[in-house]
Amino acid sequence: MLNTFAIAIILMLGIKFLVNFIAELLNVAALNREVPDEFKEVFDKASYRKAQDYTAATTKFRLLKSSFDLAVLFIFWFSGGFSWLDVYVRAFGLNSLFTGLVYVGVLMAASILFSLPFAIYITFVIEERFGLNRTTVATFVLDRIKGILLGVLIGGSLLASILWLFEFGGESAWVYAWAVMSVAMVILLFIAPRFLMPLFYKFTLLEDGELKAAIYALAGKLKFPLSGIYVIDGSRRSSKANAFFSGFGKHKRIALFDTLIAGSAVPELVAVLAHEIGHYKKKHSILGLAEIEPHPFYAFINYSHPPLLERFQKIREHARKTLS
Repeated sequence: MLNTFAIAIILMLGIKFLVNFIAELLNVAALNREVPDEFKEVFDKASYRKAQDYTAATTKFRLLKSSFDLAVLFIFWFSGGFSWLDVYVRAFGLNSLFTGLVYVGVLMAASILFSLPFAIYITFVIEERFGLNRTTVATFVLDRIKGILLGVLIGGSLLASILWLFEFGGESAWVYAWAVMSVAMVILLFIAPRFLMPLFYKFTLLEDGELKAAIYALAGKLKFPLSGIYVIDGSRRSSKANAFFSGFGKHKRIALFDTLIAGSAVPELVAVLAHEIGHYKKKHSILGLAEIEPHPFYAFINYSHPPLLERFQKIREHARKTLS
């Protein structure tokens, strides 16, 4: 029998899925393969149709994957998978900290395995079909290995800290756990472009020239202090173009994919960077963090709520009796 908390989770997951699903369907329905009159001098018909077809293909694929993910989650949940895994892991006789790490590790490993076919298909079928893929099998495999190792190192350390806090932090453990999670998210936002992304991409300083001068002129005009402008070798994986900024205070960086530089004139690149600086001016990074922060807060405060813990204990006891 489902408790109130479980019903609330199901409703939230279901509503979120339906809203996203409907929004994606509306986006696909709104696509028009004909170039609007306002852009006929900017886009040729073939390129525009290709872009529309690519958007439709990737959107439909996302819908398929999100539907699959939700179905697998509910099947595993309602078939007693979480309770069974809990009993199975506890049978190893590890302490509570390592039991929690193994439990989450098994779930993450299963998630990686289930998502792998989708990652392969989007990279080597859809991206390839539209002439965007440049990722080799070796690069794909190496990226996955690096991602798993980083997940184990960073995610495992963070999870271990949170489990330890709930084990020894007393009634205020949820506050400490939320604080640790909040600080970790801010730190990751800062270190990811500097230390993590270089594990996957090569960053080189933009050479002196017209583009660099134009970027610094724009940054100075908009009072956007820069500590560096970098070029990323995105062409090793895809022909798609991208750009972003990272950092805080006086330590802000701008990164340009080499594919963007190769396919754009200087005024166009400056316009792209004006867009990126707009994210900073509108404080989108801070707003993004503010949007994420309530999630761990809600999860931790509910986990630390005594009646909820009692319900979890009853679920475990029921699972043990069922499997014994």
